Amino acid sequence: MLINYKATPIDAKTFVIEEKTPLSQSLCYLVCGEDRALLVDAGMPLGNIKKTVDRLTKLPVTVVNTHAHVDHIGSNFRFDDICYHEADREVFDLHTNAEYLESQLVKLVLSPALTKLLGPVVKRLITPKKSGSYYYFRDGHVFHLGGRELEVIHIPGHSLGSVCLLDRENRLLFNGDSLCEMCALLHLDGCASVEVFLASARRIKAMTDDFDLILPGHHGWPVDKTIIDDYIECCLRILDGTVEMDGQKAKYGRVYIELPQNL
Repeated sequence: MLINYKATPIDAKTFVIEEKTPLSQSLCYLVCGEDRALLVDAGMPLGNIKKTVDRLTKLPVTVVNTHAHVDHIGSNFRFDDICYHEADREVFDLHTNAEYLESQLVKLVLSPALTKLLGPVVKRLITPKKSGSYYYFRDGHVFHLGGRELEVIHIPGHSLGSVCLLDRENRLLFNGDSLCEMCALLHLDGCASVEVFLASARRIKAMTDDFDLILPGHHGWPVDKTIIDDYIECCLRILDGTVEMDGQKAKYGRVYIELPQNL
């Protein structure tokens, strides 16, 4: 089996859906109100996350991408209603381009020989479709689900259009790839600078009275919100030249930030 989905309830109306493929692990979230539901990220194109979603809710579903990388937008096409931050339009175009994705797979994950050997699996894994009705949102947009609201918090860094979704009533922060359990990746095409990521981390730090748990896009969940302090300090040490480096990885406390080679 090339892909596996595991759904776990966070509460009666919120579920984490873990997606595992031969090359990746992603965490998507189904957030239900009384009238409709949000799927926070859709995972890779290889599997059919919609079957899992359909087992969990009969409500109409909107897909909200925390950013436009392929492992978050890949299965958008299985849904009718999809949106992401307008600043990620260029990233979306790159991450729905099969030639670009194959070049990145070779560059970041596989050797050219292994990519060729895996052939059909790689092609399916990196060829998302663009069908569906798309629209774009900006910072401060609020999704009204019926008795439940999620607010968009724009936090550029991992991409220019990266966002968190804040559920104040239930004290949850859905944050995509920006504040994961162990790493923040700023070395990919379309990432923002360390200074921009630092400003985003400080913005979330200033809101910590509004949430208890961080629900990330990868690795373990939930993430304790004190990890934000480690990311802030790591950024500060990068900028003043005192951070511990392991290749491209700047390390501090529980986290590391992967940087472009030219920094």
